[in-house]
Amino acid sequence: MRRRIVIALLPLLALLVVGVGISYTVVVSERSTQRVFIDRSGDAVRFATLAEAALISGDTSRLHAELDAYQELYSSPVWVIGLDGSLLHDPGVPLPRDEAVDDHVQRAFAGSRIGEARTVWPWMPAPLRVVEPVGRDSQVTAVVVIEAPTDVLRETTVRQWGVGAVLLLLPLVVLMAALWPLSRWILRPVHDLERIAADVRGGELGARAAVAHGPPELRGLASSFNATVDTVQRTLERQRMFVADAAHQLRNPLASLRLSVENLRPWAKDPDAREAVEEAVDGAEQMSQMFEAMLAATATASQERVSDSEAWTLARVFETGRPRWEQVTAEHGLVLRVVDPDPELVLRQPPGGLVAVIGELVENAARLSGGTTVTVTPQPPDEEHRGAVVIADDGTGLTAEEREAARGRFWRAQRHQNVRGTGLGLAIIHDVVEDVGGEVLLAANTPTGLRVTVRLPVAGTG
Repeated sequence: MRRRIVIALLPLLALLVVGVGISYTVVVSERSTQRVFIDRSGDAVRFATLAEAALISGDTSRLHAELDAYQELYSSPVWVIGLDGSLLHDPGVPLPRDEAVDDHVQRAFAGSRIGEARTVWPWMPAPLRVVEPVGRDSQVTAVVVIEAPTDVLRETTVRQWGVGAVLLLLPLVVLMAALWPLSRWILRPVHDLERIAADVRGGELGARAAVAHGPPELRGLASSFNATVDTVQRTLERQRMFVADAAHQLRNPLASLRLSVENLRPWAKDPDAREAVEEAVDGAEQMSQMFEAMLAATATASQERVSDSEAWTLARVFETGRPRWEQVTAEHGLVLRVVDPDPELVLRQPPGGLVAVIGELVENAARLSGGTTVTVTPQPPDEEHRGAVVIADDGTGLTAEEREAARGRFWRAQRHQNVRGTGLGLAIIHDVVEDVGGEVLLAANTPTGLRVTVRLPVAGTG
C-alpha cells in the first residue's frame, strides 16, 4: 500500500519538478546570455569610442593594436565597417553574412542599438554577436561588430543546470525518504484492519484489529470495528445457542411422542387406524431427522474457518474422502469416478472442511439423481485465482426453476418428497462456502443430470 501511495505521488512530484526545472533553466540561460552580452556590449562601446577618435584623427594604428590584442586574448574577432561597407579593421576572418547580422548592421548605421541578445542554449554552438554604432544619430560614421564564442557560456549554463537539478532533487529525495516511515506509521493500521476484515469475512469472528498503532483517528476506527465484530459475534452465538438448545430440548419429548405412537400399533386393529398410526410415526421420524439436521447445521456453522496455512492440498482432500464417497455411491447402486487433482493445489477450506462439502454433494447425487454415475472432477485455478471441484451425475437433474430454488433451506423437489432427507444440506454448503469467499453453482449436466461446481479461492490469495 505504501508503494501504491508513493507511485500515486510520482506524477504530481514529476509535474512539480518539470515546472520548476523549466523555469529555472530558462532563467539561468537568459541571465547567463545577458551577462555575456552586456560584457561584450561594454567592449563594443569602448571600441566604438576608439574608432570614432581614430577616424577623426586619421591615426588608426592604436585601434588596430587594441582590436588585435582583444582578438588574441578572447578569441573574439572584431570588425569595423565604414559607411561605404568597407572594412576599416579586418581581423583576418570573413565577416559573417546572414540576415540577422545584416539587419543589425543596417539598424546601427541608422543610429539604433541592440539592447539584448537572443538566448544561448547549451545545444546552440552559434557565436554571440554584438553590433555597436560609431557616433550617434545622424553622425554614425562606422559600425563595430564583435563575434564572441559561446563555448564557455554554454558550459557554465550546463554546470548551473546541474547544480540546480541537485538542489531541486535533493529536497524531493529527503521528502520521499521522510514519507516512507510516515506512510508506514499511518497505513500500518489500515493494512492490519484490511487483513482482519478479510479474516472476519472469511468466518474468523475471533479476529480483532490492533488499536495501539497509528494516528488517533485510525485507532478509533479499529476500536469501533472491534466493537462491531463483538456485537456480531455475540448475536450469532446467541442464535446458534438458541437453535441448539431448542433442538436439544425438543429431541427428548419428540422421542417420547414417537415411542408412544408406536406403542399404539397393537391396539390399532382397523386398517384406517393402522394407517393413521404409521403416518404419525413417519411424521415423528421426519421431525426427528429435522432436529438432527438443525443440530448438525448449528455445529457446522460454529466451527472455525481453517486457516490457509493449515489447509489441506486438494489431493489430500480427495484421498481422505474417497473411501466414504465410494461407499455412499455403492450403497445406492452408482459408480464413482474421481479425476486426480494437481498434487500441489491448495484451496481455501470452509468450516467443516472441504471433505465434508464434497461428501454431502456426492451423497445427494447418489440418493436423489436416479442416475448410474457420479463424477468428481477438479478444475485448475482461473484468472481470479479460484480453483473448483465439480460433482456431476447423469441422472434426471433439476429444472432451471428448481436449481434457483435449491439454495433455500428445507427446499426439496416434488419428486423427492418421499426420499429421506431434510433439504438443509445444499443450503448449508452454500453458506459455509460463501463464508470463505467461494461460491456454489448449479447447472445442467450434458447430456443429462446435474452439475454442481464448488469454486474456492486458492489458499493465500486474499
